[in-house]
Amino acid sequence: FPMQELFVPGIMLMILIGIAFVTGRLAEAAHERALRRDEQLLPNQHLSTEDHAPEDIVLRYSRMVTGKVVIGEDRFRNLLARLRIFVGGRLGAHEATITRAKREAMLRMRTDAKGASHITGIRMTTAQLGRGMVEMMVSGTALYTDKRPSGGFPSALPDDGINISHKNLLVEFTSASAAFLFICWGIYAASGFAVEWATRQISIKDEIAIWSELEGDYITERRSDDQRSLPERYILDLINSIPKSALGPAAAYDFEVVIIPDDTPNAAALPGGLILVHTGMLELVDTENELLSILGHEIGHYNGRDHLEGLGRQAVGVALSAMMFQADAVLTTWIAGWPKMLADLDYSRSQELDADKWGLDIVMAKYGHATDVATTFAKLAMMQEDESMLDYLGTHPHPMDRVRRLNKMVADRNLPLGEPIPLQTAFERYVDALEAQSAIYDEYEAPEGSE
Repeated sequence: FPMQELFVPGIMLMILIGIAFVTGRLAEAAHERALRRDEQLLPNQHLSTEDHAPEDIVLRYSRMVTGKVVIGEDRFRNLLARLRIFVGGRLGAHEATITRAKREAMLRMRTDAKGASHITGIRMTTAQLGRGMVEMMVSGTALYTDKRPSGGFPSALPDDGINISHKNLLVEFTSASAAFLFICWGIYAASGFAVEWATRQISIKDEIAIWSELEGDYITERRSDDQRSLPERYILDLINSIPKSALGPAAAYDFEVVIIPDDTPNAAALPGGLILVHTGMLELVDTENELLSILGHEIGHYNGRDHLEGLGRQAVGVALSAMMFQADAVLTTWIAGWPKMLADLDYSRSQELDADKWGLDIVMAKYGHATDVATTFAKLAMMQEDESMLDYLGTHPHPMDRVRRLNKMVADRNLPLGEPIPLQTAFERYVDALEAQSAIYDEYEAPEGSE
């Protein structure tokens, strides 16, 4: 069984377990601190499960008091409990949670009975609310007698409504969302260091082996020229014509090109050396120099291991959303995208700018001049009002920033400019060369004596 088939699922599983453990323990510690603080405020009350009132008191009046608390699902403890059920033994994973829930319910009931010297007939019940949530309720009869409870600081406790939150739902949603965003951002940003370290440990050979399990049609079982379109063959030939010395570490890849029917002018570097080019990008560029600048940019992402870091960070985002909203597929899909955008905006911009430099160096190595290295980005800047460009501009630096940066690099390095090659001309030359090569091959294969 290939080890690489366990690699990606194993990383996802460890991320999920780690997030569940960290978030669960943070919430548990905060609740424990709050319990200890509020329990110190409680006065000394006589608590009993018996139904009758003590004989040594003068009862003034009594009333029923309750304390209710909802236990949320702790994913890490649930996983630990399932493992314990499987192997046998004491289910200690949920014992601490149940104990804290009982303390919280009792705290709320006693707060509801503030001013009572005795609480009798105490009972505990539970109710399943679904989606892993359980309500625990404690009830009893508060006795208000001639004996006042002593100790504690009861005036600091709320007067009523201990079991019902009086916070405005919109305010509660805003505060909870802000806390959720902050926690997720912290976990996601911190995980970025681990993702970056992990990507540096994966060799190109291992990367290709792993990705071939997911995209075997393009990586392992390479397409033949007959299976590629002429434009795909042309682009692949253009990449292979780049001097190996200019490719950097990416020279170890056996590149493959797939043209995607999409009007958005974009290209993407996927693991394993698979480069996607949108038809919208091919319609935007006018010269071969422009096209190679874009391809060189994508090759720069391979040299920076950006494609693997992006996937790793996306996996963290998906793990966060799956942990929080696993039962809501639409919400999970939507949530999975924003943590990456939130934490990676500047990070992605720096990656893009570094890749632009690789594009410039590759164009110089191929043509000996830097003409049209920034032309495509200038065109993108002119299109920025087009709504179809919003997704592209959201994760990339502003096109004019890239134009100015590339032009500055050309000027600072005093790079020469030359005559660009029109894309249509370059493609026609490639097709003519293929036809000439095919004619030579047909003549070579012709049997003797044929006419």
